[in-house]
Amino acid sequence: MTINLPQAFLDRMQIQLGDEYNNFIESLKSSQPTSIRLHPEKKSDQFNNDEVIPWCVDGRYLPQRPSFTFDPLFHAGCYYVQEASSMFLEQVYKIINKENAPVKILDLCASPGGKSTHLLSLIEKDSLLISNEIIPGRNTILQQNLVKWGYPNVIVTQNQASDFSRLEEFFDVIVIDAPCSGEGLFRKDKLAINEWSTDNVERCVIRQETIIREILPSLKPGGHIIYSTCTFEACENDLQIEKAIAKYDLELIDLSTIGFNSTATKFGIQCYPHKVKGEGFYISALRKKGVSEESHTSKNSLKPSVAYSEYIEEYLESPEYFQPYLVNENLYAIPKPAIKDYNLIATSLYIRQAGVCIGTLKGKDLIPAHDLALSLYLRNDLHSLTLNEDDAIRFLKCDSIPTSSFQPGWYTANFESSPMGWVKVLSSRVNNYFPRNLRILKDSANL
Repeated sequence: MTINLPQAFLDRMQIQLGDEYNNFIESLKSSQPTSIRLHPEKKSDQFNNDEVIPWCVDGRYLPQRPSFTFDPLFHAGCYYVQEASSMFLEQVYKIINKENAPVKILDLCASPGGKSTHLLSLIEKDSLLISNEIIPGRNTILQQNLVKWGYPNVIVTQNQASDFSRLEEFFDVIVIDAPCSGEGLFRKDKLAINEWSTDNVERCVIRQETIIREILPSLKPGGHIIYSTCTFEACENDLQIEKAIAKYDLELIDLSTIGFNSTATKFGIQCYPHKVKGEGFYISALRKKGVSEESHTSKNSLKPSVAYSEYIEEYLESPEYFQPYLVNENLYAIPKPAIKDYNLIATSLYIRQAGVCIGTLKGKDLIPAHDLALSLYLRNDLHSLTLNEDDAIRFLKCDSIPTSSFQPGWYTANFESSPMGWVKVLSSRVNNYFPRNLRILKDSANL
């Protein structure tokens, strides 16, 4: 494979890597590995024989890249397609939270959702993740991926970094997957090569500095920042961390023991594609000096509502764990441990989604939400239709499903044991409720 790289980038990397430079260039000419991260709760035997990614318990390398669009398990949220090097987040999180204590964690630049879904798999169930993306279209994609992952302890927001200063000393952990020059993606994304320039690197450096400065007030004393990029440029990586330590009351967390062929730098670790089976990636961790004092108060604007509790009990396991709330005609359930924080966040930020959407109320009836079908708390004794692969693809295309002899009512449409969405069985037909905006548009996996 030929690859045309900017000369300024090549000159810098030759200085940066020395004797390793030729191996690095050869790695960029090779095919990138295909990797996924399995859902820890939505089990499937499909990937049992695939190679494990050493630094991620649920990470897997695939021998070849399939058509994920035509895999029903992908739509059911049984795995997330993610670049392997970025899964080093798992090792860093385990270092900063060895006891896996409950945390309030912010994923600041979260779309499309790789790190947010990974964090949800790692954090304790009474933790709360705020997953933020400022760009509306990217925020929608983020929501879709979080819905597939099925955890209820997440709030999706759409805010600038500066907006979070309203939540002073609120977060235990802030993950900044910073906008960067994208050099680590050159092998997999030719657009990243076309967009690269020394001027763009400088713009990224300024933007990263601004994000760190603006987000710091919302981090508790004693809390941690996890900073990452997908670039090799020291100005965006080590030098950015060095400046943050010099300017602010921060101290470095030692990541040099992580290993797995990552390269320990002065302020973090760097993944190079000629040493790690993955793309270019940098990650560092910092601790804010001091000791936190809990002082946040909020009005409990989410009042318990007996009127809607029946729907929580009808559809969710452990209904006592949830509190229902209504937004227009849409009924949601939010974990009770998150209520206080939800109320505070709701007065400070723009919330796009929170908890589990149960469904839409139409008079006395409730049309169950697609989100509900994919929730980890969906009751496992509800009616379901198990579809073969051909019928599952028809369902995902929003086509008609063969008429069933089942009793009328709502059913989850399952592939293997994993729900993909809802159907409503009527006396003479089965209505498909898979969201049309998510439907498969291609006729064949080969197109």
